[in-house]
Amino acid sequence: MNQAEQTSCYCADLTNLAAVPMGGDGRDERVLATLENVCDHGGDLWWLYLSKCSACGQAWMIAQEERIFDEYFLRRVTDDEVASIRQNRWPDDFILYESVLKTGHLFASPCIFLDSMSSSLIWSAHDLRQARPDISLEEIAHLLGVTLANARRLLKAKR
Repeated sequence: MNQAEQTSCYCADLTNLAAVPMGGDGRDERVLATLENVCDHGGDLWWLYLSKCSACGQAWMIAQEERIFDEYFLRRVTDDEVASIRQNRWPDDFILYESVLKTGHLFASPCIFLDSMSSSLIWSAHDLRQARPDISLEEIAHLLGVTLANARRLLKAKR
């Protein structure tokens, strides 16, 4: 890679809320090449972190969703939002895993699992129910891209 390629970024090509598929043609590697991790949310929010572009300085809040969609969801953030995040006051967009999955539905359909009882589906169903005990079975099925009967089985399965 030459010097010009190392310093160019894709920030201008991305919308304010963008989805970048993991793997495939390597677009994720190209987009993320200049995005340096500033801080992770941490705790139970394993998917959420803040990055800043080393080429243009743009900050991005990133939800790394690798269970259901295999996508990075990026939201452009302002300097004021970065300051709040550094004080552990994150915007609400990706705070709930349910919100991350809803964002996924804006861009794509959930992955189809060959194993309808995949551990990723089981963990996700339980995480959704734990975060919002009143979430309906129908909502879980929709968010995970599974049938109602399968959502029921996922919640009965042990983690």
